[in-house]
Amino acid sequence: MIGLAIVAALVKTAAPHFGEITTNTRLRSVGSLLHSEALLAQSEAIKRSRTVRLTIDAGAVVMQDMGDPANPVELRRRTMLPGASAAITTTTTGITTLDFGSEGRPVTFGTAVSVDVSMTGVTCSGDLRCPGLRVDAGGAINLCGDRTNCS
Repeated sequence: MIGLAIVAALVKTAAPHFGEITTNTRLRSVGSLLHSEALLAQSEAIKRSRTVRLTIDAGAVVMQDMGDPANPVELRRRTMLPGASAAITTTTTGITTLDFGSEGRPVTFGTAVSVDVSMTGVTCSGDLRCPGLRVDAGGAINLCGDRTNCS
């Protein structure tokens, strides 16, 4: 009986942290998905020797072969976790996609790209860390565990 009471007290004190752990795991999962898809898009662009586009659309990450810009070919579509979202921002305003050229660098040379992950109802601060994907102008792709400390 005493052992049961001790276990109940421990569960009661640890319960609030389980939600944070679950949310952090989901956010990291989406960050890892974006990282792997960006690496794959970059390698496909080099392999195909043409532009490959990565778009985040309605909770999915879509990779397209842009050999014919009027009729892009969808190469792959991966769904993110429900409630998760990501936003692409670049040093050039107005760009909402990430295009890799045949050299593996972002199209429009000199453009650095950031993709920040978030989740509905979650404020990224303190114990909740939202990842950030960074693609520099030369094509290096890095996933930061916390986008607030990501450069």
